[in-house]
Amino acid sequence: MAVVWLGLAGCAALEKGAGQRSECSRVAALSRAGDHKPAVDAARDLTKAGRSCPPDIQELLRGSRSRIDEADLHVRKALGSRKGGDLLSARAELDRALEIYPKYYWVQTLKKNVERSIQAELDSLRNEASYLESRGDARAALSRIRSAITLSPGDGGLVSEAARLEDLIDREQSEKSVRKLLDQARAHLDEGRFIEAQRVLTKGDSLVLLGTRGEDLLVEVLEQRREHIRQRYDDATEREKKGEMDAAANQILYVLDLTVPGEALSIQVVRFARLLGMKFYSAGELSRARELWAKALTLEPDNAKLLSYVKEVDTRLEDLDRIKKGGKEAGGE
Repeated sequence: MAVVWLGLAGCAALEKGAGQRSECSRVAALSRAGDHKPAVDAARDLTKAGRSCPPDIQELLRGSRSRIDEADLHVRKALGSRKGGDLLSARAELDRALEIYPKYYWVQTLKKNVERSIQAELDSLRNEASYLESRGDARAALSRIRSAITLSPGDGGLVSEAARLEDLIDREQSEKSVRKLLDQARAHLDEGRFIEAQRVLTKGDSLVLLGTRGEDLLVEVLEQRREHIRQRYDDATEREKKGEMDAAANQILYVLDLTVPGEALSIQVVRFARLLGMKFYSAGELSRARELWAKALTLEPDNAKLLSYVKEVDTRLEDLDRIKKGGKEAGGE
């Protein structure tokens, strides 16, 4: 009977040893396959049962525990980043953890949760951008899309949307510049400041920017300026006929300021200013004559008659000035 019992005990021991070797082989297989957490958990169960694996398997387990610890370090950083709202950093830390331990199921689950949070944030940013654009705030919409791109840099749709919004902002800015220039030119025109209006419309590349609206307004400015010149010129000639010389001079000086060299009326305007100046000269009003001739020279700077008149009147004015100074000195003596 004792012999039978001993035989049974021996068989039990053999079975136990075979089972332990099988469990250790499983632990080793899990560790080598990169299933570090299951390997460590299985080894822990063996330890609780009072069993242990050979040194070579223990070495594999130390490697598995090291991988788990390294991955957990990044996981803790990821959790902190996620708590602080930095989803990109959280995702990056989880990616590092999975590089160390690719089969870490818990980390894979965390990564999926973070990705869902990022997607939710992306959807929110897209919706905000759409709403802001519908309200006419393209710059704020672009800001949201750029934030979305930082969350998903490889999203070609977001990049295209940013490019579209940038183009829209450029066009809106151009339109604002156009409206500003047109308003400035229109204000000058309404005030009768034709030269200023024309200068606004033709400065630099203004006409290129303004397009047909600028061209149409420039035509209006030129037409009104020519009509204004004609009216003032006619008034000046009428006043000269009535003997209202100063009023005629004032009108023609104004007309000279408005007239552009080469225009149809410029020859008539210069001729009238020259003749009117001669009348002032004959009446002894040298300064008034010079004012008319000098202003006429701005339209015809090479006019020989006007140049000679201005030179002659300057000489006479200098002579008169010397006579006045001499009289004062004589009176002082």
